[in-house]
Amino acid sequence: RFRKEAEAEAERKAAESAQTLAVPQTPNTADVRNWDTDTIVGTCTQLEKSYLRLTSAPDPSKVRPLPVLRNTLDLLKRRWVEDSNYTYICNQFKSMRQDLTVQRITNSFTVEVYETHARIALETNDLGEYNQCQTQLKQLYAMGLSGHAMEFLAYRILYFLYTRNKGDINAALAAMTPAEKQAPAVGHALNLRAAMAAGNYHRFFKLYLAAPNMGAYLIDNFIDRERCAALQRMCKAFRPRLSIAVIVKELAFAKLDACKKFLAGLGIAISDDERPSVDMKLAYPHAIAAMQQYEKVDIKGQIY
Repeated sequence: RFRKEAEAEAERKAAESAQTLAVPQTPNTADVRNWDTDTIVGTCTQLEKSYLRLTSAPDPSKVRPLPVLRNTLDLLKRRWVEDSNYTYICNQFKSMRQDLTVQRITNSFTVEVYETHARIALETNDLGEYNQCQTQLKQLYAMGLSGHAMEFLAYRILYFLYTRNKGDINAALAAMTPAEKQAPAVGHALNLRAAMAAGNYHRFFKLYLAAPNMGAYLIDNFIDRERCAALQRMCKAFRPRLSIAVIVKELAFAKLDACKKFLAGLGIAISDDERPSVDMKLAYPHAIAAMQQYEKVDIKGQIY
């Protein structure tokens, strides 16, 4: 009798647990595209699970279903705010993405996972992981799934500006609709491109300081290159000397010390007096030499 009661109690608790997690017994075709009899539904209820590359068919008992993954995303968002441990967060997001992929889950939640991971990767300057998310997001948006498509289209343009891939930039421009070009974030990225093409460094750095969303994180990857290019033009325009205060403002440095460190790294001397300045004629060869290091761009994970 006691054994039967214990078994009944165990069944009741299992039923309550399944109800709480709302783990589906069969795939939800509203969330799974191209469903067939081979589509699996995970049964794992662990919120945290390390990423491991699959070497065989996925085991449903080790795959988290959609309701559990929703709870996992909430947990990871809190962990990132509290701890900012990117190694852990990246590993967990890759594991989430894998669980979504093996179950063929393709919905707005899938978009949210990739968008969140991409933003965190941008914040930590992990362009390889960002690229993987961005490429997948492009496909998800093409399916008509809701998300922040214009935000990530703007990031895509900024990334092309970083790699200086004119072919991809032109292809992206040709594919854009008039409505997309009018979106605030996209319009900002296109204005930045126009400023670079025209050599208008004053407008470029003004736009840099007003970058929407997380665009500044991407621009930071090529901001020093554009500072060197701007410095070349300034060396021609301002003779014989230029106040360091003007350089700080024009090149959008947050602090004077950051500007001094940048110039010192180029081998450019700054006068040691009450109003520090730079001899622009002497600085010009250093500005030219500095641009040589930006002849090529080699990005891990560049898969556009």
